Amino acid sequence: MRLGPTVLALALAAWSASGRPAMALAGCDSFLASLQTDASDLGVAYSRAIVVSRTRSNASDFDITTKVDVDATLSCRGDTFLRFEARIGEPANARTTTNFERLQTAALKAALGWDVGKSRGVLKGMTSDASEFLTASRERGDVYVAGKTEEHEPGGVSLGMMATNSDRVFVIVGPTAE
Repeated sequence: MRLGPTVLALALAAWSASGRPAMALAGCDSFLASLQTDASDLGVAYSRAIVVSRTRSNASDFDITTKVDVDATLSCRGDTFLRFEARIGEPANARTTTNFERLQTAALKAALGWDVGKSRGVLKGMTSDASEFLTASRERGDVYVAGKTEEHEPGGVSLGMMATNSDRVFVIVGPTAE
């Protein structure tokens, strides 16, 4: 079900709308250039997405593709970073999971300037929590079986990880996202 990542992103965006000072979040042009460089072995490419919607938006959306089984979407308003979402299908093999982790690490470096060690530490914790919450959701017999976790960074930047039976999603939401 694809509704889950959207709900997670909206929740993260609502939380990040607080009046705290903005974190030094990379602009979209800088983010895309850094992501292509830092994840060059994944074959990162991007193109402007075609979005069909009844609502008007001044955001630009980009489809980010790789030569591996990991895809992403980036939303920007001008050069302002709004939201990045990376995803893989589940069940995923070890290679796909490793490539997903490498794209997430490159995205955190591109967006927040984090080093590999900090990124991997945060991502490992979030992945573990989301997996545990997914297992608990299955055991409870929830109607919507999912595991979700969030991290909130200074300046209203939020990170989210969601796991379902069909996909796994990582989200970075900027402070100005709607």
